[in-house]
Formats: sequence, C-alpha cells, structure tokens
Amino acid sequence: MVFSAKYWDYLKKCWHLTPREIQIAKLVCMGLDNSRIGKKTGISYNTVRAHLVNIFRKMGVKGKAGLILGFIEAIQKTKF
Repeated sequence: MVFSAKYWDYLKKCWHLTPREIQIAKLVCMGLDNSRIGKKTGISYNTVRAHLVNIFRKMGVKGKAGLILGFIEAIQKTKF
C-alpha cells in the first residue's frame, strides 16, 4: 500500500513517528519483510525489529497488520 507524501506527513504527526520509523513503516506497507527492510535501509534485522516495536507501541497495535489498518483508519478519518 502506497500513500501520498501528505498522508505520510499526517501519519507521522498523528503518532509522533521519527523519520526512520516512517521509512520503516513505508517499507512494511510495501510488503517487505524485516530482512529486506534491513538490507534496503542498511540496518540490521534487530534494529528493524526495534523500530517496529517502537512504532507498534506508539500506535497501540500488536503487529504489522495493525500498523497498516491503523494507517488506513487514520487516513479515512481525514478530510484531505
């Protein structure tokens, strides 16, 4: 799932996500697994996991599916 830049900016503000967390979230939404995210961003698998844990905590979700659903629900509530 790909969102426009204005939606990513909105989502970043909704949950106070860092630029790296947004980068990781974008790759999750594109369907990449943690290993591929690590290779694409130049960080280790465990660092990807740490970023995801932080994102999940900030959003109050338990996994990647919750992250994606949370983003979709937030965007549906906007009036862009």
